[in-house]
Amino acid sequence: MKHSLLSLIVLLTLALQACSLVEKDESEWTVKDFYEHAKDAYNSEQWESAIGYYEKLKAYYPYGKYAEQSYLELAYSYYRYDEPESAQRELEEFIRLYPKHSALPYAYYLRALSADSINKSWFDSWLTDPASRDMDSTQEAYNAYLELLSRFPTSKYSAKSRERLIVLRNRMARHEYQVAEYYFKRKAYLASANRAKFIIETYPRSVVNIYALQLMRDAYQELGMKQNADDAQAVIDLNLARIEAQEKADED
Repeated sequence: MKHSLLSLIVLLTLALQACSLVEKDESEWTVKDFYEHAKDAYNSEQWESAIGYYEKLKAYYPYGKYAEQSYLELAYSYYRYDEPESAQRELEEFIRLYPKHSALPYAYYLRALSADSINKSWFDSWLTDPASRDMDSTQEAYNAYLELLSRFPTSKYSAKSRERLIVLRNRMARHEYQVAEYYFKRKAYLASANRAKFIIETYPRSVVNIYALQLMRDAYQELGMKQNADDAQAVIDLNLARIEAQEKADED
């Protein structure tokens, strides 16, 4: 009898231990369970799984510290999963809900990065030029970096944001130059000259400024506007002299 009772106790103990090892049904998960599963997937860079868990956490438990943290991690998961528009949506909601959060600079930076990634292609490094595409997302990213710098000028994301502003400014200038070239090739010389002038006035230190000046000069020449062409050439000469002086100074 004692032996049977002891065996029963052992079996019950083993059964309880086995039950504790069985994964709970998702319908029984607490907010912490959802967050831990999401975080595990996040840390393993399993972005699709992480997105699913974070979305469920937010749907079932929309308030509290776990939901608050989930916004940022879900946004980053979307960004890495190549769904930048979804990342922007999460970040804009986070910024609206938590306007005094300590991670706000990061939220603004990730929002800018997400907009920045919309116009990118794997082939941009050697085959394609993002300047040949629509500039809406580039302008959006540019504005987002500007807003970050305006709100948090000394954040740790400021230096990188300034670098991206230069890149994006040059991209937008190249886009306008391509349009000006197109007009010139179509013999729409006045439109070409006006677009080149727009580049010089809007992006005064872009990498295509000297080419825009040359295109503007050529367009004025085609239009028979000699004084305008001469003025453009004078500015070209000044710029070339400045570039030459800078190169000599760098050599010294």
